[in-house]
Amino acid sequence: MLVAGNDLSPLPDTEVHYLRSANVGDEFKIVVGHCGASEGARQVPVFLGDTWANFGTAVEIIRLLRFSEVVPPILVVGVGYRTVDLNEIGALRCRDFTPTVDLASGYSNPDMMGGADRFLAFLRDELRPWVNERFDVDPDDSMFFGDSLGGLFATHVLLTEPTVFRRYGIGSPDFDWDKKLMFNREAAYAEAHDDLAAKVFFSVGSYENSEDAKRFRSRLAAETRAEVEAKLSGLPAWDLTADTERMVAALRSRAYPSLEIELEVLPDEYHDTAPPLNLSRSVRYLFDVPR
Repeated sequence: MLVAGNDLSPLPDTEVHYLRSANVGDEFKIVVGHCGASEGARQVPVFLGDTWANFGTAVEIIRLLRFSEVVPPILVVGVGYRTVDLNEIGALRCRDFTPTVDLASGYSNPDMMGGADRFLAFLRDELRPWVNERFDVDPDDSMFFGDSLGGLFATHVLLTEPTVFRRYGIGSPDFDWDKKLMFNREAAYAEAHDDLAAKVFFSVGSYENSEDAKRFRSRLAAETRAEVEAKLSGLPAWDLTADTERMVAALRSRAYPSLEIELEVLPDEYHDTAPPLNLSRSVRYLFDVPR
């Protein structure tokens, strides 16, 4: 399956750039969306992974909120890839979003796992200065949104270098990764720190588990469903909803004085349907829009 390969975005008032990363050793497609900045006001940069799925959604959501000025001026910065092949995109996002190699994850190439620290270095040391130099943004404020493996990455950043971003939108995080590694990371952070200065919104669909996912796949064509089931056979049961609730409960139990945190379980949403709502609800909480 392919997505549109036109380098000129169909969204008005957007830009496409290409930025080579020494840290990752790859070139990224950087898509910038202007969302109605106020004259003379600095914008808050909102960084996104998975631009193939959520860049347009983010730009249009924020433009609607800017229309009534319930959010500050925001610049959307999407980090994507040059390929338009979704299988290649899947491999690249696994490379960049995962903190370790997990051969039990269903991904087969260990060389395309475990690059989260390199990707974080790209965001922190290469992309952020590039954005600060070219656009009128607030250097002391920013948001990152990630979904699924992107949510795993966002949590990894939160628990290793939380000050890289001020606001975190974490949707449907894949906490199954590497024997639920993030829960060990959370405990290690708590052991070493008495505060966590960030504003964080977690969200996940109520149907984000392996049993409800079977019901979602029941609508697939028989041949496609058989292929998917074969690919997933042998993988353990998973429950992202319960894992997300567990992570938020753990973070809340630490009583960090500077941590603002919220969780929303989205009724009747699956892993495939939750991302736009994860994004919208994240923006609303993180920028104090009424919910």
